[in-house]
Amino acid sequence: MTTDERIAQLEEHLTELRATQADLVRQLGQARVDQWQARIEDLELQVHLGAMDSNERITQLSEQLRNKWDRTRAQWEDASATASTVAETLRSGLESAYRDVRQALIESRGTISH
Repeated sequence: MTTDERIAQLEEHLTELRATQADLVRQLGQARVDQWQARIEDLELQVHLGAMDSNERITQLSEQLRNKWDRTRAQWEDASATASTVAETLRSGLESAYRDVRQALIESRGTISH
């Protein structure tokens, strides 16, 4: 094998590795999207099961979380080339909204049990 053939082979392997890495980044982003979907659905179920639908604050925060989720998911689907930026937006925005809804649930449960 000549040096040029070896270089060509290494370049081809490098191209394959880059494609694999891009696919893995996409898969990781999709896994994060799926994980947040499950967390949000679980939280919505807790709101329903806790009979807290009438609590205006929880309902409003839950709607805000759902809206943020919808926007972030649309961003993710539209921007596969910038997956890491979208993943960070997804993580930070949803974590904040999720914490707000969870805290409101905890506070409401405390009020109901007293």
